[in-house]
Amino acid sequence: MTNRLHFVRLAALLAALPIGGCGADNSQATPACGTYADAPKGASSAVYVSATCGARDGDGSAERPFASIQQGIDASAQGGAVLVDAGTYAENLSITKTVEVLGANTRGEPENASIIVQAPSPYAITVEGSTVVLRGIIVQKPQGAGIWVQKGGNAVLQDSRIEGTVAVNEDGHGVMATDSGSIIVQRTIIVQSEGAGVYTNAAAAAKVERSIIVQNGGFAGIWVQSTLGEVSLVGNEISENAEGGITILGSRAIIVQNQVKNTKSRMSGGLADGIRVIGDSKVGEAYVEIGGEKPESKNVVEGNDRVGILFSGEKARGIIVQNEVVANADDTKRGAGIWVQSNAGTAPNADQTVGIRIAQNRVEGNHYVGIGVTNNARAIIVQNPSISGTIAGDIKANGILTKIGDGLGVYAGASAHVDKNTISANARVGALFFGAANTCVMTNNVFEKNSEGSIIVQNTDGLALDTNEADVPPVAPAFPVGVDTSDL
Repeated sequence: MTNRLHFVRLAALLAALPIGGCGADNSQATPACGTYADAPKGASSAVYVSATCGARDGDGSAERPFASIQQGIDASAQGGAVLVDAGTYAENLSITKTVEVLGANTRGEPENASIIVQAPSPYAITVEGSTVVLRGIIVQKPQGAGIWVQKGGNAVLQDSRIEGTVAVNEDGHGVMATDSGSIIVQRTIIVQSEGAGVYTNAAAAAKVERSIIVQNGGFAGIWVQSTLGEVSLVGNEISENAEGGITILGSRAIIVQNQVKNTKSRMSGGLADGIRVIGDSKVGEAYVEIGGEKPESKNVVEGNDRVGILFSGEKARGIIVQNEVVANADDTKRGAGIWVQSNAGTAPNADQTVGIRIAQNRVEGNHYVGIGVTNNARAIIVQNPSISGTIAGDIKANGILTKIGDGLGVYAGASAHVDKNTISANARVGALFFGAANTCVMTNNVFEKNSEGSIIVQNTDGLALDTNEADVPPVAPAFPVGVDTSDL
C-alpha cells in the first residue's frame, strides 16, 4: 500500500505566502499604516498592531499602532479586539484576558492567514483562565506547542495554520489543551508536528471542525485523553499521521464526516490505525459514535496501514454506523477493516444494550479480515450492505504459515449477533467462528462468491445458523489450521 499524499490543495496552502495590503475581505486600510480586520461587533475596544510601521511608543491607534502583538494584548480591555496587520512577529504570546486577536483576512480560508508568529521560546501561544479567539494566524516551527490552552482557558482557533511543531518537554503538538482548558479548531491546517496535531489531556472539551490535520509524526493526528466534556470531530481531512489518525482514550466523542486516511507506523511492525477507541481501568470509560443514522454523517476510513477502526478494552462502548471502511491493513501487517477486542462492548450503553453496534457500513477491500471480534468482546453486526472483497494475507497460526482473508471473524470467547448483512467475494470464507462464545447468532445474512466457503465453525458450540442465504453450505467444523486470536 502506498501512502502518497494526494492533497494538491494542501500543497498549495503550504506554499502560499501571506500577503498584506489592501483588498482583503472584511478588512480596512488606514491612511497611516496597515490593513486590518474590522473590529467585531460587541468588542469593548480595539487596538492596532503592525510589524512594519508599529512602534514601541505607539498608542495602539490605527495611526500609531503597537509594534508587537503582546503589547496589543496587554493594552486591550477585557472583551476587546487586537487587530493585527500582516507581517512576522518574533514573540511568544501569553493571554490571560478575554480578547480576540484577528488578522486582516477573515474569509474562512487558512491560506489567507496573514499573521506569522515565530516564537523564540517554547509554547508559542498560551491561554489561561480566559476566553480567546485567534483568527488568521500562522505559527511557524513552535517548540512544545503552537497553542497551549490550560487552567480553565477557552480558545477558538480559526482560519489559521500551525506548521512543524518541534518536540520539547515530551510535547510537540500543534494545539494542546490540558488542565480543564477547552479548544475549538475551525478551518485550520495543522501539519508536521513531531507530536500530535491536536492533543487534549484532562481538557474540559474539544471540537475540531473543517480542518486539515496531516503528516503529524508523533502518535496521532488527533489525540483525546480523559477529556471531561464531549468531543466532536466534524468534517476534517486527517491523513498520513503516524500511529493513529484519531485516538480516543477514556472520553466521549462524536466523529462524523471525516476522511481518515493513510495512517502509517513510526517503525516496522508499529501501530497504524485510522480511528482507535480505548476504554479500560487505566484510562476510564470511552463512548464514541463513529458516523450516525443519517447518510451524510459517514466517515471515510481508508488506506490505514493496520486497522481502519479499532475498539479495545472493557470500558470501550459505542457505535460504528454508515461509514466507508475500505482498503485498510497493508500486506505486511496483520490488520482489519474493523476490529473489536479485549472485552470491548461488554459494558452497557446508555440504553442498556451491550455490544459495539456495527451497522450499515460499507466494509470493502481490507486485508486479512473485514470485521473481527475477539478476546471476549461483544458486537452487534447488522444490516451492513457490503462486507466484501477481503484480501488474503499470510499469518502464522500455531507456528504454521497460512493465509487468512475472511469477511467476518469471531474468535476467542467473543460474542457477535450477526443479522441481515451481505457478505461476498472474500478471499477465503465469508464468516469464521473460531472459539467464539456460545451466545453467537448468525441469521438472515446473504453469502455470495466467497472463495473457500460461506461459513466455517470451529471450536464453537451453540451457534444459531438460521435463514442465511448461502451459495455454498456452511462448513462445520474443521478448518485445517487454527487461528491466532491474540489481540492485534
